[in-house]
Amino acid sequence: MQQTIDEIKQMISANIDLGGADLSKFGASDAIFGEQGLGLDSLDAVELIMLLQKKYGITIENMQEGRAVFKNLGTLAEYVEKNRKK
Repeated sequence: MQQTIDEIKQMISANIDLGGADLSKFGASDAIFGEQGLGLDSLDAVELIMLLQKKYGITIENMQEGRAVFKNLGTLAEYVEKNRKK
């Protein structure tokens, strides 16, 4: 799972402005949204969803599912591993 977390962090840092945040300090239990986490906002969420769809072929079906998937880097990586197109 660590490899998937690293891939996601690389994808985020290459495509989303984090305002200088150092992603190397973030791990599986760190939040993706809000000031306590990576600091992504709703527009970043849309961009991240599109990036995930393009790279892994996955979609987030609804808002309820999205909240659970995007809780933290670990839950996102777990979802990607279970649902990505091989």
